[in-house]
Amino acid sequence: MAIPFDDDLTLMLSPDEHGINVTYNGGTIRGIFDNETIPIDGGGLITVHQEQPRLTARTVDLSSIAEGQAMVIDSVNYTIQAFIHDGTGVTVVQLEKD
Repeated sequence: MAIPFDDDLTLMLSPDEHGINVTYNGGTIRGIFDNETIPIDGGGLITVHQEQPRLTARTVDLSSIAEGQAMVIDSVNYTIQAFIHDGTGVTVVQLEKD
């Protein structure tokens, strides 16, 4: 069954729009990469900030995704820590820099 907004999603993930090319599973997929820095309370007087890299991509492009697999984004190696298929054809992948 086709995803109703698949054409829009493909356009949005294009490097000409918001997306980037990602090396994954021996090929190239497209996604939106975000590397937000979030505050972490370590229980002390100083708040520590930690990067939280994520990739948003089409679920169909990640059909064989598994924790521990590798992705290369902008020449940086990442390991897949977790992923969430949202049921609309979009998957958010939580990454950790190697």
